[in-house]
Amino acid sequence: MSQTREQSTEAMDPARVAALARLASLADPDLDDLTRALQMRVALNQIDGAALVVDIDGTVLDANDTIGSLGINRDDLRGRPLWAPSLWHIADADAVLAPLVESCLDGRTGSRTIDIGEIEPRPLRVGITPIFGANRTGSERTVSLLLAELHPLTDRHETDAIIAATAQKLAAAEDIFRAVAEYTSDLVCLHDPDGTFTYVSPSVKRLLDLDAGSIVGTHPVDLAHTSTRNALVQALQDASRRGSEPTRFRHRLRHRNGSYRWFETSITPIRTADSELQQLQSSSRDITEQRETEQSLIKKAFHDELTGLPNKALLIDRMTQAFATSQRTQQPIGVLFIDLDGFKKINDTLGLQTGDTALSKVAERLTAIVRPGDTLARIGGDEFVMLCAGTDGPRGATAVARRIIDAFERPFVLDGREVDLGASIGIATAIGENDPTTVLDNADTAMYEAKHEGRGRFAIHNEADQSLALERLGTEEALRRAVENNELRLHYQPELDLTSNRIVGFEALVRWQRPDGQLIPPGDFIPLAEESGLIVDIGKWVIREACRQAAKWRVYRTPDQEPVRIWVNLSARQLGDPDLINYVQAAVDDAGITTDEICLEITESALMDDAESATEQLDELRRLGISLGIDDFGTGWSQFSYLQRLPLDVLKIDRSFVSGLGTERSAATIVAAIIDLAHALGLIVIAEGVETRQQLEVLAELDCDQALGFYFSRPQSPEAFDEVLTPLT
Repeated sequence: MSQTREQSTEAMDPARVAALARLASLADPDLDDLTRALQMRVALNQIDGAALVVDIDGTVLDANDTIGSLGINRDDLRGRPLWAPSLWHIADADAVLAPLVESCLDGRTGSRTIDIGEIEPRPLRVGITPIFGANRTGSERTVSLLLAELHPLTDRHETDAIIAATAQKLAAAEDIFRAVAEYTSDLVCLHDPDGTFTYVSPSVKRLLDLDAGSIVGTHPVDLAHTSTRNALVQALQDASRRGSEPTRFRHRLRHRNGSYRWFETSITPIRTADSELQQLQSSSRDITEQRETEQSLIKKAFHDELTGLPNKALLIDRMTQAFATSQRTQQPIGVLFIDLDGFKKINDTLGLQTGDTALSKVAERLTAIVRPGDTLARIGGDEFVMLCAGTDGPRGATAVARRIIDAFERPFVLDGREVDLGASIGIATAIGENDPTTVLDNADTAMYEAKHEGRGRFAIHNEADQSLALERLGTEEALRRAVENNELRLHYQPELDLTSNRIVGFEALVRWQRPDGQLIPPGDFIPLAEESGLIVDIGKWVIREACRQAAKWRVYRTPDQEPVRIWVNLSARQLGDPDLINYVQAAVDDAGITTDEICLEITESALMDDAESATEQLDELRRLGISLGIDDFGTGWSQFSYLQRLPLDVLKIDRSFVSGLGTERSAATIVAAIIDLAHALGLIVIAEGVETRQQLEVLAELDCDQALGFYFSRPQSPEAFDEVLTPLT
């Protein structure tokens, strides 16, 4: 018998990865015996070769169909020790296999293998892989099951000869590879399994003006542009996991002169005869000119040639996206149709060229008004459209219209002379899914109504919208009094740990209780509070109240004596408040709690306003000991790179992705990618909006840490949870 060997499981085929994940999910205590048995059989039959599931004490639980090809009856295995002599036909099987099983219980990952050559008529290689129960942040990793795999061995001398011949072929193939690489115009490289360059073709001198020798021993990320660095790292990881299929992607590499060139790269894994990853081979083609051509064509197709603004085609696309977001958030969008007053006179008296200059200057002045995330488009002639997302309906849209009209009060300088131009503006608002063309037509109609009233005016599409704008003004005043008169309430929604099924935290959600007893949900007044600036005072109250509630809940603990934490959402305006750190610390001190009992979260969209300033504020909060989370992940920037720069502890997956779990294949793929990325960055993952058992089961299979949603509980008053929380004894 040969010595026990340890083998990494990093480069496994997808079917085996899926089987291991399914086996890990069997640790769920909620599974009934029938479901567990069926899941075990499905997992075993995903594995290529004879395989058995073994309990941690060595008892065989089940085996796959392939076990029969080794002359072993599956029914004779169940309930017996893996080392039963009658199975192996050798007397000392327990002395060999029992230590192998025990070695898999030490908490390390990877397979342990041993060759048993004395078995007749067919020697076997036995590999045992530990299966860890669902890995939750904050809980210890423990082995729940073992996977034993049996592979026939050839005669030892024959095996050694095959290995020697394979090594010789690999060496010859590498010589041929290097010879070809010397003459190719593409950048051809060899890499260690971790991606480090071991060979770089001479073409790197022509492509990047770098010496091949200076690159060997470095990693490709050292040359990669920050915008494509994550794509490069992901491609290297994907390539090392695949069997032999190449991984293709596009990225940017730094030239010696400091510029960056675009490359299309293919990475292929090179494996030994026993499928062990030996190295990676990459081939990169410079596509900088091709990409510039592509970008130029795209720009021409979707942008106005004179002003560089989006054209009508791109505007319609942006409107479609905005309506989809509005459907989810129930926040209205505003569309402002802008027509210039007096433009025809410029064309007639000063000429078309001066008219083009006027349009360019108008575009510049309007661009200065556009907020981040909004769209300004020129759709033809002297007509412009401004798309304002999350604009608080007619009230917010009219505020933008006033700024536009004010901007046109200053004359335009054309060919050395001052020329007056005005703007007539039509406003249409919408919530949820709408037809962009219809909304544009509504705004266009309103614009003509404004023109009939005279130059420099705006009109809202219909009287109902105008009434709504006045109603919102009254609501703002009532909300201002609500803060002063203590009409706000906090409701709480529990967050459950998916390993222990215990409450580990709460999300604090503000409600407005009017004097008549009516309870107003946040979606009906938070956008107004953001627009008016009242959100800062409301946010201070929420933090103080949440800290006081955390003090009341100090008598409750999770089994590992961790406090029940309360999560509070920070708005973009709060992040921009220079007094934020002071009043958070004061709220904690006044309540008599520690900073690890209150946690703050911020949405991606809030970070977009001023990412640099927000990061500084978050760093200060982190230094206080406050846990920080990113909320509604995937709905804002939709970029992963900033996660590395922010001092985060938790990532919350937006409910729009969770809702598709169990029914949409793409949803599970996206959620799995988010979870893997977050765990790689050391972040706890919390799924929002869990409403069904099926969604919960998929999240558990994908190794999500915590979850909240209507499946567990709707937001309720704090008193409602006193009966379900366990006091610390």
